[in-house]
Amino acid sequence: MRPGLIGIGAQKCASSFLHSVAGSHPEIGISDPKEVDFFSYYFDHGYRWYEGHFDAGKGAQIYLESSPSYFHDPRAPARAAAYRADLKVLVLLRDPVKRAFSNHMHEIVKGHIPLCCFEDGLANNPAYLEQGMYATHLSRWLDAFPRHQVRVMFAEHIAQDVGAAAREVFDFCGVDSNFDSPILRERRNESDRARLPVVRNGLRAGGDWLRRRGMEPALARFKATGPVAALLRANKIDMRDQIPPMTPEMNARLRDHFAPEMVRLRQILGRDHLPWEIQDQAAAQ
Repeated sequence: MRPGLIGIGAQKCASSFLHSVAGSHPEIGISDPKEVDFFSYYFDHGYRWYEGHFDAGKGAQIYLESSPSYFHDPRAPARAAAYRADLKVLVLLRDPVKRAFSNHMHEIVKGHIPLCCFEDGLANNPAYLEQGMYATHLSRWLDAFPRHQVRVMFAEHIAQDVGAAAREVFDFCGVDSNFDSPILRERRNESDRARLPVVRNGLRAGGDWLRRRGMEPALARFKATGPVAALLRANKIDMRDQIPPMTPEMNARLRDHFAPEMVRLRQILGRDHLPWEIQDQAAAQ
């Protein structure tokens, strides 16, 4: 059970959403759990341990595992290439400043830090910025794998047209790109915390049980039913209502910090502009 595709992040760039979309496809198998972190944190567990996270029962054409830790871990590219030189690599990127703020909300939701403003979180956690060094991290993966085996997608484009994004992922996997996944009509991994964690944990445990049995489409329909959808909404606390937005001064500081990386990223990708730069220009007009 050797995966043929790995999603490598970056963190908070829609990786959970696309992993679920891929898992709903009858020709794609996914790992359990989503983030195995083998090529970063658990490489000493060995290949058999890694491959034990994939279910041969589905009979998929290709198997996928997604661990955002791979993107910024300097050891991961060479390890992945040594494991399987023909691996396909899916990279997801977004505005690095917005990604940093989303990273902060994620740390609070996970209970890693107490509720605090972004500026205090950044002072405590340099990984907010380190993970946004896109050109530095991507260049290591392009050194390890041929360019045609690495696909870069942007969260901004995914948000604009999730159907097109799903078709691109399916096409990259080499499976039927016309499959209509019910997951496309869901919103995933929002920056919220549960009012009653026991309710969320119970629902997620049931959802995981269904996913392991290839019933992701049925799960999506169940979650969309009136009573279940109402329960899910009532149990959410939007973290954007709990955490003040980033100050304009901090935003400008981070834009300056990331500017050299974005210049290099445009060069690597052969792009005149990055999606968030286009959005910022449109907003300024």
